Amino acid sequence: MKHFRTLLIWDLRLLHRNRIFLLAGLVALIYTGLFYVVRPEQNPAPFLVILLFNDPVMTGYVFAAVLWLFDKDQHTLQAISVLPIPLHYYLFSKATILSVLSTLVALVIALAVRGTGYGWMDLLAGTFLSTFLFAGLGFAVGSKSRNFNEMLLYSIPLLILSGLPLLPMAGLGTALHFLPFPSTGGLGLLQQALGLPVALSRWGLYAHLLLFNALAWAWAFRLTQKQLL
Repeated sequence: MKHFRTLLIWDLRLLHRNRIFLLAGLVALIYTGLFYVVRPEQNPAPFLVILLFNDPVMTGYVFAAVLWLFDKDQHTLQAISVLPIPLHYYLFSKATILSVLSTLVALVIALAVRGTGYGWMDLLAGTFLSTFLFAGLGFAVGSKSRNFNEMLLYSIPLLILSGLPLLPMAGLGTALHFLPFPSTGGLGLLQQALGLPVALSRWGLYAHLLLFNALAWAWAFRLTQKQLL
């Protein structure tokens, strides 16, 4: 655990140096402003769910993939491969910080938009676990990409598939139809936190999210390990 704490401190400094925290603050401000500009008068909750869901997807997936590519270009991965530090410490450290950051952004947006009228456990846990899930996917895709442009190419189908579970809010199917998609559990928890109907039970949503976290991270470990061999 000493190595993990050291990596956490190092990653905090790295993200601060690269102005990621400032960027996260700007995202919270932009999303909050966007909500008040576009806000539907009759039922604003679905639009708020979309904004909150976009945060862990972008923060977890994009930042994780970019950080992996950055470390590969800076030859940091070669150093990690010869140090007595397990690879999962390196990955979990970045994913944990990104997940905490995303959760704080969601908290700020939620408080600014609707005060305290939420199911807070579902909102915060759904955001944190969704960001952790997408960070795993980001590391996996980043490890398969030779450069940023290739990463973007891989990202297009993944992000489209991740957004499909939003369709039930438009009356197209239910969450049960989108169980094979990794974003269904986290999105359902956000909907439940805002009082929107969800076809799955609360614990079913948690089980779904944890299952796809395990699958995403198994994929990430397999692909990233190959990069260090």
